[in-house]
Amino acid sequence: MATLILQPTVVNASGGATAGGAYLLSAKQRYNVRVTACIQSYLALSKSLDESSLDETKAFFTTSEVGGWEDGSSAGYLLANAYRTNSNKPPDSLPSVKKWKAFAAEQENLLKALKKKDINGVKASYTKSEGLLDAYLEAVELPSVMEMRQ
Repeated sequence: MATLILQPTVVNASGGATAGGAYLLSAKQRYNVRVTACIQSYLALSKSLDESSLDETKAFFTTSEVGGWEDGSSAGYLLANAYRTNSNKPPDSLPSVKKWKAFAAEQENLLKALKKKDINGVKASYTKSEGLLDAYLEAVELPSVMEMRQ
C-alpha cells in the first residue's frame, strides 16, 4: 500500500471587505482608477448633450468596458463601501454609499428619459446628477466635478 504525503503550500488571499487596514487601502486604489475613468467619460457627455445628440450617452450606458456605466456603477459602489470604519456597520448606512446610491438613482431617471429619446429629460437628469456626483466625489476623496472636467 502506498502512502501519500502532502506538503502544505502558502496561499495568498484577501480577507475581503471586512479585513480592514491594508485591504481597504488597496481597494480604494483599485476602484479609484475605474471610478475616475467612468466619471470622466460621464462628464464628457455634456458636449454631445449640448449638441442634442444622445448617441454618446447611449454608448456610455451600454458598454461594459472600463469607463462605461456598467463597470463604473459597480466600482462606484465598491469604492464607497471601502470607506468603512467598522466591519459591523452595514454598507447602506455609510454616508459614501448613500451618496453613491443617490447619484445612481438619478442615472436611472436619465436612462428612462434616454429610452424615451427625451433629450430635455436626459439633460435635466444629467444636470441634477452633477451636484449628487460632487457630493459622492467628496465622500470618496476624489477631485470635484469641476476639477475632473479640466
